[in-house]
Amino acid sequence: MKLEARNICAGYRNVDVVRNVSFELESGEVLCLLGPNGVGKTTLFKSLLGFIPFSNGGLYVDGKHIDHKNRREMASLIGYVPQVHEPPFPFVVIDVVVMGSIARADMFSGPSKDAFDEADELLELLEISYLRDRVYTEISGGERQMVLIARALMQNPAFLMMDEPTSSLDFGNQMRVLAQICALAKRDVGIIMTSHFPDHAFLCCDKAAVMSRTEPFRVDTIENIVTEETLQNAYGIPVRIASIDVPDHPDNSVTTCVPLLKTKANPCPCDSIEMPARFEGARA
Repeated sequence: MKLEARNICAGYRNVDVVRNVSFELESGEVLCLLGPNGVGKTTLFKSLLGFIPFSNGGLYVDGKHIDHKNRREMASLIGYVPQVHEPPFPFVVIDVVVMGSIARADMFSGPSKDAFDEADELLELLEISYLRDRVYTEISGGERQMVLIARALMQNPAFLMMDEPTSSLDFGNQMRVLAQICALAKRDVGIIMTSHFPDHAFLCCDKAAVMSRTEPFRVDTIENIVTEETLQNAYGIPVRIASIDVPDHPDNSVTTCVPLLKTKANPCPCDSIEMPARFEGARA
């Protein structure tokens, strides 16, 4: 399947925040959306999910225009993993996951035994079966993120949209979530994820897009988007893209993005900050 956004514009109070966004995503591909705070990444997600209307453009799957008002059709096509989720009640994990099946169920029917069996399979797939009977509000941030992925997969969507799926996670949990993203892509799920870490694009994505205050929306291969020039223009800091030799890695090297906080030619920005007099003693 192919998800296609064509010339999308969207915003608030008749002011477009997102302008002329176009991209294509095939089943099994992972697209990483990069860009600084406030450029419209979350607004783009909300418009693609139908939470706010397009002022121009449209969303298509295999050439067919998608009507956001058809909630059941949307649920079968696109699942959503939010950045933060706090349930109003202390549900058990298995119940949180089963809630994902409600989007494709009849309005007046409750979850079936098959839904619980399917939820158990997803917990096993994501290697979090041990959480089944735990209280969702009492598990860690990384574990919650895995549960939210399982809940979204209960919709059986062709595509997943993940808003900063590694936000607030420690280094280990970030890598575990990225590993699961790779695994889902191998099962032909198309994934759009936002991230504040360009390295994530190198680790698990097939293509990248960048949203900037000064440049038009661009989407291309990782090599053409995650470049020193593009990142410096987007974030306003100097960076270097480096390859590190790793003999036991399948490609024998790993590519990473290195921010240059301080060099002889580029002193650290914090060096030029004048501290108020009341802090001088503490700094000394």
